[in-house]
Amino acid sequence: MDKNRKTDKKSAQDIQDEIFRNMSTDKKIDVGSKLWELARSIIGRKIYHGTNRPKATISQGSPNS
Repeated sequence: MDKNRKTDKKSAQDIQDEIFRNMSTDKKIDVGSKLWELARSIIGRKIYHGTNRPKATISQGSPNS
C-alpha cells in the first residue's frame, strides 16, 4: 500500500449533502413530497399543520412551568 496516497473517506452525511446539492429544485420538491407521504402513511394523522393544529398543553413536569 502506498503511504503517500491519501484516502478520502466521506461520511454518510457528506455523501447525502453532495447528492442534495447536485439535485435540481424540481427533484428536491418531488423527493420532499414523497417523504411527506411516507411519514403520513407511517404515523397516520398525527401530523398537524396550518390551522388544524391542536392547542398546546403544558405538562406539570415541564421545566418551563
